[in-house]
Amino acid sequence: MRPRTTARRLVRVAGLALAFSGLLTAAACSGDDGGSKSSPSKTEAAAPSASEPAAAATSASPSPSVPPPSLPPAAAAGGLCASVTFTEVRQALGLTFQIAAASGKSGSARTCVLTPLEAALPDLTFVATPLGDDEVSAEDYEKDFVPDKTSEIDGLGRAGYQQLIAATGSAGPVARIGWLGDKNVYTLSLATEQGTGSTEAKAYLPKLQALAPKVIPT
Repeated sequence: MRPRTTARRLVRVAGLALAFSGLLTAAACSGDDGGSKSSPSKTEAAAPSASEPAAAATSASPSPSVPPPSLPPAAAAGGLCASVTFTEVRQALGLTFQIAAASGKSGSARTCVLTPLEAALPDLTFVATPLGDDEVSAEDYEKDFVPDKTSEIDGLGRAGYQQLIAATGSAGPVARIGWLGDKNVYTLSLATEQGTGSTEAKAYLPKLQALAPKVIPT
C-alpha cells in the first residue's frame, strides 16, 4: 500500500510543479507586452509634428509692397502747361497722360507736351505763338499760318482749321487743330500710336476742339 501512495504523491507534486511553472511563464509574457506598449520607440519620438510647418508658414509675413511714386500735376511744369490738367485732357480725349513738359518764354513761341508715363506715344502738343504788335486778320491767318490740306472749323477763335496728317513708319496719324486768338495763334496736336487707323485718329478732331478752350492760358 505504501509504494502506491508514494507514487501518487510524486505524480501530484510533479503536476503542481508544472502548473506553477506555467503561471510564471504567463506572467513574464504579460509583462513584456505591457512594457512595449507603454514606452514609445525612439523613431516615433523623433518624428516632427505635422503642425510645425503650418505654424511656420503662418508666422511668415509677406514683404511690404513699394507704393508708386507720386507724380506732379501738369500745371507744375509751368509755362504753357499752367492751364492744363490731366483730368480735363482725359475727360475730353479718353487718354491718360502723366508727364508734362513746358518750353519757351513769354514773348516767344511756347510749347506744352503731355506724354504717358511709360510710352512715347500718344502725345499731346500745345503750341502758342505770339502775334506781337502786328494786326493779323482772318485772311492773313489763312494765308500765313494755315497749312495745305485742311478744312475750316467754326466756334474757335477768329478763324480756325483742322487737319489729319498721315501716319509714318514709327507713329500713327496726327490729328491737329489750329486757331487765331487775340494775341497768339495756337495749334493743338495729338500724335497717335503706331497702328492707329485714320478713321480712329480723325475722331479725335472734334474732341480736340472741345478741349481747346480749357487749355488756353487765362
